[in-house]
Amino acid sequence: MKFSFFRSTIQIFLFIAMFFSCDNNTENYTAFNKLISDNSGIDFSNNLIENDSLNYFTYAYIYMGGGISAGDINNDGLIDLYFTGNMVSNKLYLNKGDLKFEDISVLAGIEGDSRWYTGTTMVDINNDGFLDIYCSVGGKSSPKENQLFINNGDNTFTEQAKKYGIDDSSNSVQSTFFDYDLDGDLDLYVANYPPTSFNAPNHYYAFRQKNPSDLETDRLFKREGDIFIDVTEAAGLKTFGLSLSATVGDVNQDGWPDIYVSNDFSTPDYLFINNKNGTFSEKVKQATQNTSFYGMGVDIADFNNDNLLDIIQVDMTSQINRRAKANMASMNPRLFWSTVNSGFHYQYMQNSLQVNNGNYQEGIPHFSNLSRIAGLSSTDWSWGPLIADLDNDGWKDIFISNGTRREINNRDFFLKIEKKGVHPDSTLEKTLAMPSEKIENYVFKNNRDLTFVQKNKDWGLDEKTFSNGSLYVDLDNDGDLEIVTNNIDDKASIYENKNIENNNFLSLKFNGTKQNNLGLGVKVILFANNEKQFQELTLTRGFQSSVAPQMNFGIGKAENIDSIKVIWPDRNYQIITNVSANSILVINHSESRSQLEYTDIKSNKIFKTIAEEDLMLNHLHSENPFNDFEKEILLPHQTSMFGPNIGAADLNGDGTEDIVVGGSSKFATSIYFQDENEFKKSDTKIFDTDEVFEDMGIHIFDVENDGDQDIYIASGGNEFSPKSKDLQDRLYLNDGKGNFIKSDFGLPEMLTSSSRVYSYDYDNDGDKDLFVAGRLVPGNYPSPTDSYILENKSSKDNVIFENVTSKVAPDLEKIGMVTDAVWCDYDNDGWTDLILVGEWMPIVVLKNENGEFKNVSNLLGVDDTRGWWFSIEKGDFDNDGDMDFVVGNLGLNYKYKATEKETFDIYFNDFDKNNKNDIVLSYYNEGEQFPVRGRECSSQQIPAIKSKFKDYESFSVATLEDVYTKDDLEKSLHYQIKSFASVYLENTADGFKIQTLPNLAQTSCINKILVEDFNKDGHLDALIAGNLHASEVETPRSDAGVGLLLLGNGKGDLTPMQTTESGLLVSGDVKDIVKIKIKGIDYLVVAKNSDLLQFVEVQNKFLY
Repeated sequence: MKFSFFRSTIQIFLFIAMFFSCDNNTENYTAFNKLISDNSGIDFSNNLIENDSLNYFTYAYIYMGGGISAGDINNDGLIDLYFTGNMVSNKLYLNKGDLKFEDISVLAGIEGDSRWYTGTTMVDINNDGFLDIYCSVGGKSSPKENQLFINNGDNTFTEQAKKYGIDDSSNSVQSTFFDYDLDGDLDLYVANYPPTSFNAPNHYYAFRQKNPSDLETDRLFKREGDIFIDVTEAAGLKTFGLSLSATVGDVNQDGWPDIYVSNDFSTPDYLFINNKNGTFSEKVKQATQNTSFYGMGVDIADFNNDNLLDIIQVDMTSQINRRAKANMASMNPRLFWSTVNSGFHYQYMQNSLQVNNGNYQEGIPHFSNLSRIAGLSSTDWSWGPLIADLDNDGWKDIFISNGTRREINNRDFFLKIEKKGVHPDSTLEKTLAMPSEKIENYVFKNNRDLTFVQKNKDWGLDEKTFSNGSLYVDLDNDGDLEIVTNNIDDKASIYENKNIENNNFLSLKFNGTKQNNLGLGVKVILFANNEKQFQELTLTRGFQSSVAPQMNFGIGKAENIDSIKVIWPDRNYQIITNVSANSILVINHSESRSQLEYTDIKSNKIFKTIAEEDLMLNHLHSENPFNDFEKEILLPHQTSMFGPNIGAADLNGDGTEDIVVGGSSKFATSIYFQDENEFKKSDTKIFDTDEVFEDMGIHIFDVENDGDQDIYIASGGNEFSPKSKDLQDRLYLNDGKGNFIKSDFGLPEMLTSSSRVYSYDYDNDGDKDLFVAGRLVPGNYPSPTDSYILENKSSKDNVIFENVTSKVAPDLEKIGMVTDAVWCDYDNDGWTDLILVGEWMPIVVLKNENGEFKNVSNLLGVDDTRGWWFSIEKGDFDNDGDMDFVVGNLGLNYKYKATEKETFDIYFNDFDKNNKNDIVLSYYNEGEQFPVRGRECSSQQIPAIKSKFKDYESFSVATLEDVYTKDDLEKSLHYQIKSFASVYLENTADGFKIQTLPNLAQTSCINKILVEDFNKDGHLDALIAGNLHASEVETPRSDAGVGLLLLGNGKGDLTPMQTTESGLLVSGDVKDIVKIKIKGIDYLVVAKNSDLLQFVEVQNKFLY
């Protein structure tokens, strides 16, 4: 084993300079310093020379730019750089040390010809110890064959793509080399983008998927001896896509490399899972919940240090209000649903950060898109994302290259084009008239908690360019990573990393096997600083670019690395210990041990999902078709999709628990009786009779104190008129044998769309009274509605509940849009109080004073907590004798954001005086308040907006008051939110202390909370779950939640237990959960909108 140790003189010099400066604060230094071209010697510029025959209107892909590849082509220990040009010669720069480079392109014979070069990858294709260069080719005209430049070992190259059988002419974007069949040699995947009209319909894409021509599919080439053969079809990879990148990684950790292909427009991405037999299966819809619409570049790496590979994919949505509204059309609902219904996927105009949850079903990983909570969702017109530790603190950061030479999505410009057309003689003139604006690349520092903070300016990476290809690379062997970008109409940017934190590092190089001497596919787990880092060696990353064949690990202030575990593609492994920091270590396959077996480690997990084929009952919830947006155009989400709810109790007196599942309108309530072997569906006719109702809250309790369980069902939904009789709640009385009759007169008239109902003897008279939560006024979001207190005045022979709300709890009248509540004696005075939450509501505490309720929220410090609260549950989490609460909000992984200073607001008013109230949502951007929705959507609700703002540009800079006027806004129903975070309320002597739950609990809204000691350590835990799939299509649905167990320690702390550790994975549109015992075993039954019931075994054998 070969070690090479050194200390960077640059680091020492920087330390001395900082020590003797007047101010030791490192903020006086930027992390990166742009090299001046005259000093570095790198003067490559990807200049585009548009003309009458080649411009945007004759070749729409003209602005995709060029790429970069990095590697030591002459084996002198310094990494060299190669740039591809579209209309200029390619350039190869030899690293001479001290960040100085020599242009050897002409001598090397590497400039290329008249081809339109796109991506580039370095690889030692003939295993002679010298890096070769493979170039992808696209463009409008021939020749289009990809090229392979073989390194002659003397700084010259010879083109031999045809000889190797990889002169693909399919309009390529990029390629990646990897050993897909683990036969020891490197194979090749080529990503191709067949030129396609930008307005091609989804049925065209769907047809081409099934019937691609040979030039329209990506290609897989298998190495056979000295040549490559096309095995695309045999491997199951022949399909159609507008591929902009293909990235390799073992995403399911089974030892075999998988492929993620990012596709543009409606064409769906592909996640090809390796079947370990020479074929792949496409699983993107099973593995991910949504993807980006305009899928661009991708990188795959473990950013959260959990030993699992995550995926970042970029799109082209700006975070700046002006650019977002001027340059991007609104997501057309018809296009969106056409994409979904074509069998593609849920695709949104946003970047995607797919976090690997590590739960596999049949080898399929499960990903959650956390780009919103991460702060990475909107980085403008983005091309190349890179995941790398840029400050050497041990946590990978993210760089994203940005910019398009001309604003080809500018709405005003192209609306004029649509009206007037473009004459063939004026294509150049129109192209040159197109708006153009340079923008910054983005860099984000990892906060180590699933979030990132933007550091463009702080790190000296705020130069405005048109950047396409990009890579990270250690050009000066000082252990930190430089950033390099390939720019259109500008010289390439080289940013020297100054390592201002003076953090330590470890660099790894590999001597692999004879046919894979670079060790591509090798995995390394590094242990240092009580942390674990994971990397997998793959070269093609981001967009049209490839990194050098080595690994760089930042290790913070650690002086030594505890150990390194190396796993080679052939499963040989080695463990290296006691490695000093700031070293370059060369690892040799020849010194590895024989094979490490990949095994499915069976741990003693608390939860276990029952496979679909083994379900005790097969119940599919069906949602009735209803378009809420038809009348409420700017509704933030549908309010007709809040079901189903679920209940469990022994309904027929046989000693086993039965299940009640609510149905949407036109679908009856279902009852399933448990017997020894299965659940049998009840044929109770009364529920069929009432199928018109939209079932919401299901509450099972003994109404008459006769020993059997009766059923209360709250009626909800948005399908009905505000005074419809179909909003009346229902009460079904049990005869003790599971037969039910409807109580026609037991409930007062309550024509309210309700959510949940809970019983408790609030007046201490010995029977159970009811709280009924009013959810909404149909068609009038966000108008407040009534909730109710129903006093039980039933006798043995006569069931009657009286509405006593106005008498005992007048605050409940028009209280808001209540989603959940809990009966609880929070102050231990012997009277049970009522705490409720809701959408656009604060947390409301109604103190029970001898049977009458008083709002004391302000006295307890929760009056200024307005949010989108969906759930609340109680528990004494700190063991101090009083009840604390977990309260579920929208979460922090949603498009809508709110802070104390920059709130999220809603206004409800008849702004255009047409006798119909309008919904206006607002947010803050760069310190100013703007409408959330763009000109197109806003004018659908209020047509006069198009007259007031003649074009998209004027609307893009219009503030909320500019659009709706200060006077009308002040007269509106107005709610304001300062936080969407879910919280823990600690009950103290001074009121409630609000504590934000950990970020893992903020990845989605929380619709249901269960509190008990799940891990049997004597302390209460909280299980949370929920998602929100009903958002309007411009707002990505909330679907990242997979359920989470928060472990309590008896002191009020709630610590997330990773899904991989707990076994809990409840994805989908979760609305309710109930615990039930089946054959002596505890199960969670999870109810989801438009989905099957999920059964999760609670394995009580687990001991703390």
